[in-house]
Amino acid sequence: MEKLSECLTKLEPLKTKSFDDFEQDPYLRDIVERNLEVAAQCCIDIANRVISLEDLEKPEDYYSAFITLGQAGILPLKFARSFAGIAGFRNILVRRPMLLGAETPN
Repeated sequence: MEKLSECLTKLEPLKTKSFDDFEQDPYLRDIVERNLEVAAQCCIDIANRVISLEDLEKPEDYYSAFITLGQAGILPLKFARSFAGIAGFRNILVRRPMLLGAETPN
């Protein structure tokens, strides 16, 4: 939870940045993407830890971890279904550099 809080604290002052700022500044983009990736992974880790502690059925994938928590009533099901997409978003952030090739800041 501490790492999640740290990522959110780093992202907070950047929420006033425009999409153009984000698009034109590779350093800003790297900071935002990395902290979103780590925050998403923290959420996934927390979900899997709760599943383990509650002795729930092990999910097939990260997306299903949130659905499992929703079905168990630990998270509101509607929220769990919408938030589960964070797993796919995290995967995109992790794989993006590999898909685009090595990128260096301008």
